[in-house]
Amino acid sequence: MIRVAPVQRCLQSKLILEKPGDNLDDEHIAKLIVYMINDFEKKKPYLFHERNVNGKIGPKFQNELKELLGLYIFATFRLQRTCRKIESFLSDKNEACKYITNNKLPKKSKINEFKNEYSYLINEFLLFTVEFGAQFNLVDFKIVTVDSTTVEASVDEYRRLKYDQILYLENLILKYSKSKGKLSIWKKLRKFFYYKELEDKLVDLVEEIYKKLNKNGRELLIVALKSKKACKKILDFIEVLKDNCPKGKFVNLTDPYTKRVLLKKGKTMFGYLIQTVTDVKTGLIIMQNVVEEQTDASQLIKVIDYIQYTYDKTPQYLLADNGYYKIESLEYAFYNGITPIVPDRTESMNINGIKNDDPFAKHNMPFDSINNNFTCPYGQKLIPTKTRMIYGVLNNVYTTDKCPECPYKDQCAKTHKNRKLYEPLSPAFLKEKRIFQSSQGKKLYKLRPIFSEGNFADLKSHQEFHKSRRIGFNKVDIDLKLEAIVINIKKIKKHLNVTLI
Repeated sequence: MIRVAPVQRCLQSKLILEKPGDNLDDEHIAKLIVYMINDFEKKKPYLFHERNVNGKIGPKFQNELKELLGLYIFATFRLQRTCRKIESFLSDKNEACKYITNNKLPKKSKINEFKNEYSYLINEFLLFTVEFGAQFNLVDFKIVTVDSTTVEASVDEYRRLKYDQILYLENLILKYSKSKGKLSIWKKLRKFFYYKELEDKLVDLVEEIYKKLNKNGRELLIVALKSKKACKKILDFIEVLKDNCPKGKFVNLTDPYTKRVLLKKGKTMFGYLIQTVTDVKTGLIIMQNVVEEQTDASQLIKVIDYIQYTYDKTPQYLLADNGYYKIESLEYAFYNGITPIVPDRTESMNINGIKNDDPFAKHNMPFDSINNNFTCPYGQKLIPTKTRMIYGVLNNVYTTDKCPECPYKDQCAKTHKNRKLYEPLSPAFLKEKRIFQSSQGKKLYKLRPIFSEGNFADLKSHQEFHKSRRIGFNKVDIDLKLEAIVINIKKIKKHLNVTLI
């Protein structure tokens, strides 16, 4: 009898493909990022035409630009900033990454290509986050605050040249590089630095080079000796160094655009000065730029122009600290219909609690902005009697004829003459003084540290951006704009019910 084995039927379950993002909550930040980028593409589609090297519209990426933009924003949110870290982050098959990239995980080369070739999208998207916030009444441009912070540069601290060394190197190259022939000094210098062949006639010159140039300067000279093309490149580089090196100071060779900045604990290093403008309604960043200057004194006018040109808006109030105080800036703000609330040095010292026990110090003498006079410890009024030009600014000279009768004259006046105090002779000075000393001015000024320094805390503490990861002024500027985008999206998510967008 033949037994027939029973037929085993295999029941195969239906294959159900889940869409990327199905496992994400509706309030997940990745969904807000994708929504905003899609809205950004609809409103500005001309920004998403991929271009080849020649500037013509070329074939599309395997990943669309909006997907790579979203990936960079989300990776920055998760503190993954370098291309290699982002690639490793993608290899973990993160659900949010698959949702943002539509299940297409790009390689490191594509990630790097996007940030180098399409960085303008990051700049434009920062502006869009502000427009998006204004659409939901999160930004009104009524009160804005400006402040600055510093970020350490990713450079070798000791790879630098002094200004006089730069000039010496330039003169040396220009003097000897034009001479031709095997017996020329330029060729002999090349033999020495490349083959260690030193002629007797060259001993004094070589000793002078070693005395005038440090190791970094000699390295540039060696490159210039290589060929005519290399020599021209070094001369062009020297021009960049001269443009970015103050006289008597030094410049970094890795990134000449870095400046000596003061970091925490009084430490001075090469870094970048960042200017940030914040709308105080919800704290959205409306501008975050790396600037070439080392101080804030000239920045207020640039901030006003940026807001008016970029957003076609004029703030009602502009808050800033004493670093931005400059009569020309105050006059420019008033001229444009903006009320600046910026303390002068005396007001700043009183706010920060910097007190001098000397009762005759200027900041201990009350100033009456209504009657335009000072009151000295003896109770006398110092009024403007004449004018004097100080550092290109016309100042009122405040004094009193009661000084000879004062019992404190020897302690108060530095010379046998009467005590003199100086303040700018400008309507903007008195107007700003009255505004700042008013109850409304003091109340508004208290908003400045809450929002400006609050965003810096987000940048350095939460985002952990203490030091630049890339080298180059423009690259660091783009990286900081990316950080500002992340901060803005966090605030949008905080103030909006994203499930209703």
